[in-house]
Amino acid sequence: MIRKQPLDVRRLRSRPPRGFGWLDHRLLRQGYLACCSPSALALYCLLVCAGDDHGLSFYRDQSICELLGLEPALLRQVRRELVAIGLIAYQSPLYQVLALSEEAPKRPLRRAPSTRRLLPTTETPSLSGTERGAAAPPPAAGLDLRAMVRAALGQGGTP
Repeated sequence: MIRKQPLDVRRLRSRPPRGFGWLDHRLLRQGYLACCSPSALALYCLLVCAGDDHGLSFYRDQSICELLGLEPALLRQVRRELVAIGLIAYQSPLYQVLALSEEAPKRPLRRAPSTRRLLPTTETPSLSGTERGAAAPPPAAGLDLRAMVRAALGQGGTP
């Protein structure tokens, strides 16, 4: 059995002093992560962070696209993906991150199809020197969510 000990005791996680965002471990355990594309996971993470105590938030599509580096068509696609899986509810302009069901996701457990073809072809400055499809370095401190999504998609995003 592997004995777990913190690798950096100076940086142990604790509950944030304010806010409501957290990621439920059932996302992994019940197969939700396996059902989502990397872009859908990025949108879900943004909505979790932006939501109030009821999971409600409202961001304009343009703001979400800019924050995550998504094209509008891809945003609409991943939003439908999250609604179909049962992770969010959406009625323009309002998003609600839903409580996870005790059951498996509504969609069969399979990796969502790649959505890389809808992404813009320009690279972000934080990824300069990394060719599309080549292994990207692990996220560094200060790397923004948009760059992390692009890095994951540059690695293929799916196994």
